[in-house]
Amino acid sequence: MSSLNKLRVGIIGLGHWGPHIVRNFSTDRRCSVRYVCDLLDSTFQRVENLIRADCAKTTRAEELIQSSEVDAVVIATSASTHYQLVKQALQARKHVFCEKPLTLDWKQDQELNDLAAHFGLKLMVGYTFLFNSAVRKLKKLITQDHLGQLYYITTARTHMGLVRQDTSVVWDLATHDVAIMNYLLDSVPEQVSAVGSHPLGLENPDVAFIHLFYPNEMLGQIQVSWVDANKERMVRVIGSKARAVFNDLDGLEPLRLFKKGIDLDTETQPDFGEFKFLLRDGDILSPKIQQHEPLRMIIDSFVCSVLDNAENITDGIFARNISKSIAAVHRSMSNNGVPEKVEY
Repeated sequence: MSSLNKLRVGIIGLGHWGPHIVRNFSTDRRCSVRYVCDLLDSTFQRVENLIRADCAKTTRAEELIQSSEVDAVVIATSASTHYQLVKQALQARKHVFCEKPLTLDWKQDQELNDLAAHFGLKLMVGYTFLFNSAVRKLKKLITQDHLGQLYYITTARTHMGLVRQDTSVVWDLATHDVAIMNYLLDSVPEQVSAVGSHPLGLENPDVAFIHLFYPNEMLGQIQVSWVDANKERMVRVIGSKARAVFNDLDGLEPLRLFKKGIDLDTETQPDFGEFKFLLRDGDILSPKIQQHEPLRMIIDSFVCSVLDNAENITDGIFARNISKSIAAVHRSMSNNGVPEKVEY
C-alpha cells in the first residue's frame, strides 16, 4: 500500500462496463488508478479523459498484475477469462474485485477463495444489485416485518440484444436474481429445478425458467431471456402482510408496497371442510429512496474492505454459493427439469 494510504488500482478490461468502473475508481478519493489494460489499443481512448496522465496503459494483463505500482486488480473481462486472471492476481498478492460471475465453475470459485484466505487478501465479486438503494430498502422492509411471513419471490430479467457467446443466459442474467434472493432471505436454495431452450440456436440456453426451493417452504421463481422484446428488470416479494415490487426500469418509483392480501376467516365455521378467506385491501405505498449509483456503492465497499477491513457482503464465498446453485440449474435443464439438490 502506498504511503498516502491510497489504494493503487489496476483495471483489466475496458469493454462494456470498463469505462464506468474506471470512472468510479478514478473519482474515489481513496483510490489511485495506476494501470489500465485491454487487448485492443483502440479502447484506451474510451477512458482517456477519466485517467491521469501518468496512468500506465498495456495490452498485457500479466504486466499490470505484476506491477509493484498496483495493490488491487479489477477484472472486467468476459466470464470465461475470470478464473485465470483472478488466480494470477491473487498469486501476485493483489486484492481482487471481479465482475460477476467469479468463474463458471464453483470448484474454481472455491480454489480462488482458498487462495485469497491463504494470502490474507480481499476478493469481492460485482453483484451490484445488492447495492441498489431500492433493493437495500426492500431488505429493510422485510427485516422490519412490513411484509409479514414471506411466501415466495418471483423475478423477470429479459431483453432482446446483448447476447454473450461464452456463457448461458443463466450465468449472464439469473445470477443477479439468485444473488438478490439469497441477500433478501439471508439463505441459500436447497434444491432447484429448471428448463431452458435455444431459440437462437446457440450451444448454451438463451431462455430459462428456474424454480428455487429455500428452507421453510420459501419458493423462488426466475425467468430470464435474451430473446424477449419486452425488457424487464422486476422482483416481486409476496408476504402475508404486503406485496413488494421492485422495478429497476422505473426511475421515479422503483419500489412499491401493496398492502393487500388474503386472510383465513377464523370467525366463521367451515362448511363441509371448506375454509373461507377474507380479501384484505389496503394502501399502495412508494417508499422514499435516496438513489445512489450501485456501481459507486459496491466499489466504495471494496475499497473500505481493503483499507478498513470492513464487511464484504459479496465476497468469494457468496459468489461460490451462487455458482453452486447455477451448476444445479444447468444439471436440471440437461435432465428436462428434474429437481437437483444444491450441496454447500
